Amino acid sequence: MNKNINAPLRSKTLSMLKGFIYTNKTILTIIFLIFISILVYFPVIWHKFQMHWDDQWVVINAYTEDGLTSDNLLAILTEFYNGQYAPANQLSYTLLYSAFGYNPFWFHLFGLVIHISNVILVYFFIKRLLNLTKSFKITSVQRIALLTATIMALHPFLVESVAWLSASKILIYSFFYLSAIHFYLNYITAPRIKHYLLMVVFFILSFAGKEQAVTLPVCLLLIDYALKRNFRDKRLWLEKLPLFVLAFFFGYITLLSQSADKAGLLSEAPHYPFYQNIIFASYSVTEYLVKCLIPVKLSYLYVFPNAIGREVPVRFWMYPVMLLIICLSFWSFWKKHWVFFGISFFIIHLGVCLHIIPISRFAIVADRYVYIAAVGIFFLMAYFIDRALNHAKYKNLTIVLSFLYLLSIGTYAHQRSKVWHDSELLKRELKELLKKRNEFQKHKVIK
Repeated sequence: MNKNINAPLRSKTLSMLKGFIYTNKTILTIIFLIFISILVYFPVIWHKFQMHWDDQWVVINAYTEDGLTSDNLLAILTEFYNGQYAPANQLSYTLLYSAFGYNPFWFHLFGLVIHISNVILVYFFIKRLLNLTKSFKITSVQRIALLTATIMALHPFLVESVAWLSASKILIYSFFYLSAIHFYLNYITAPRIKHYLLMVVFFILSFAGKEQAVTLPVCLLLIDYALKRNFRDKRLWLEKLPLFVLAFFFGYITLLSQSADKAGLLSEAPHYPFYQNIIFASYSVTEYLVKCLIPVKLSYLYVFPNAIGREVPVRFWMYPVMLLIICLSFWSFWKKHWVFFGISFFIIHLGVCLHIIPISRFAIVADRYVYIAAVGIFFLMAYFIDRALNHAKYKNLTIVLSFLYLLSIGTYAHQRSKVWHDSELLKRELKELLKKRNEFQKHKVIK
């Protein structure tokens, strides 16, 4: 009799204990991610404005200084500025200026807080996604999510987005974008209209941060693929239809904003021929992928190899051929469920930055454009590390190599964040890089 009475009590106590442990693990994980992010990026909060690298007009401008008036808010929401439309980003500058004036400390602190928030959002995104698939062990879910977020927190390829105030568009768009994904996961688990509407609202806010947000509908289809939703279900496509309409509308606004500055597809400005755009896209994908895996020779500027109207250097022709050969040779590997998800996540979020559609870009590659796309590669790295850890034979070696990798990229990111202290230090780095490159070329000629 006592056993029957005590059984529900024991079950309830055990459930509460599990909940307590789960909650504490989550809190400790968040504290860990905050700690390592601050450890890497704390030099950034003491940086100055980049007065010779866009901050002098992106951050410091009339929209910022005019404050929170109705006329200024209307101008921020309705006007294009130097070929850009990013009202959410501009509004953040206006709010910060209204509170603190042109004190770079608060602007940089805000950027760091948003970056840390994005790292935590990525952790919960991967964790929720893998839990919903019900195809991973609990330990693997936690490990993959934590590793993905940790790599994001430490990776030097993302430093530009955090350390450069003019790149805060990336951080803000990413925050709203990842939030929209979370509301979509809410909608999948509990199909309520409020979840859908919140996803749409955050999609709009994400585009108000930066035009790269137009990829969200395709990203959600990829999430449907990951969760093995039925693509023959009309509801799946009907729920995406309003998002695709918004995405095309946003894309048109982006082209209009660029044409207002006499650039982009809708302008009469000269463009690279399409075949060269394909070559540039192939090169860019390769560079972004390699630097996600092995972040070497990072710079704040990667110029096009040729001017418009000139022939592209012969060595660049190898990139589309090489990518085609790699894709065909390893197709059986690429089409594996989670490999396909990671690679596709990477490609989708680089789509608007790969030069296939002529848009206003003066660099063939830019570190900031990979901020969200890199999550796909970081996920794959975490996924394969987890698989290696599940084999006793490779466990110790995997732990050692993973620790050394994380330590090295974290150290590099910390050092690289210091390069962005001011314009003089930033441009000195480029001069030194060009000097080394010229010396290397001379050495090759002599040999």
